[in-house]
Amino acid sequence: MTEVGGIQYGFSGQSRLVWKEGTLRDLISSHFGNTQSLAKEHVKLEKVFNARNLVRMAGLEVVWTHNLADHLRLYNDDKSVAIFHHVTFLKYQRHDIFPRGFVDETLRTLALLLPSNDRDTQTWFRQQQSFCNLDVQANKCTRLRADDRRIDNFAFWRDRLVILKQVFDEAEPSTLSQWWYDRRNGPQWYTFWVAVAVLLLTIFFGLVQSIEGALQVYKAYHPDSD
Repeated sequence: MTEVGGIQYGFSGQSRLVWKEGTLRDLISSHFGNTQSLAKEHVKLEKVFNARNLVRMAGLEVVWTHNLADHLRLYNDDKSVAIFHHVTFLKYQRHDIFPRGFVDETLRTLALLLPSNDRDTQTWFRQQQSFCNLDVQANKCTRLRADDRRIDNFAFWRDRLVILKQVFDEAEPSTLSQWWYDRRNGPQWYTFWVAVAVLLLTIFFGLVQSIEGALQVYKAYHPDSD
């Protein structure tokens, strides 16, 4: 599922493959070839790195795509990420049109972002399914072990994973919900919520004092009102 060629009088907004010569397999291999250009040192794919947390902690928008060429692609000024969800299609593409190991690795990226053993992520995905008509197999990929989560195990999608993880790591909370859910920086999280608690208490006691002051003024002008 990829766009091949272009639209003469329009623009789809999706990545497309330009097929000018060679076989279809050559075209697919040249686009999805095993190439890595970004440094992978210090990149850790922790369990917290999943599609649900990309939304609620990093503030990203997940856009479910039918175009495999757009899988894990960031756009909209790094505020949206495309995720290819057609697992059923991938499981039936075991022939030689894709490079060896490509399909299995793509399934592992979905297992990474939609872990089948994470109850909260599963609930979130079912909510997405209710209005996005997603592949029912997308959240049922094989569970990844700790060793499977190493960035070295990803060749075809490594660069996009590195970039996505960088955006996730560098995201700073900008809403109250993000401040609540993003607890990766423990001291910063506690400091923020202590400050919020102090502010709320200050407002509360200030309001109480204002009410007491108003009552005292009222009683001073209406001493017989009791």
